[in-house]
Amino acid sequence: MSRSRLFLCVLLLSPGAGGAFAQGPPAAATPSTTASLQARCAQLVEHWDRYSGGKGEGGGSMDMPRKSAVADCAAGRAEAGIRTLEDLLRRNGYTVPPP
Repeated sequence: MSRSRLFLCVLLLSPGAGGAFAQGPPAAATPSTTASLQARCAQLVEHWDRYSGGKGEGGGSMDMPRKSAVADCAAGRAEAGIRTLEDLLRRNGYTVPPP
């Protein structure tokens, strides 16, 4: 397992992930909704890493939106992270996988 994927798993599976950095999910969000949004984040990151991750070690500018999206997902801003990842995939010609 790559270091970035392990980091993502730890962030997404940690209870209260990102609580020290930002407010948690909106009060209307239920635990199952939050879990499904986190799962969607993980799915999109894995998809991006699988199809574009090996195109250049050390990155370039395409890696910054990915890192930003992972940070958003970990900090309870999953909707923003999902939007960023879906946009990143589309801009680079990849099909966004269904949820």
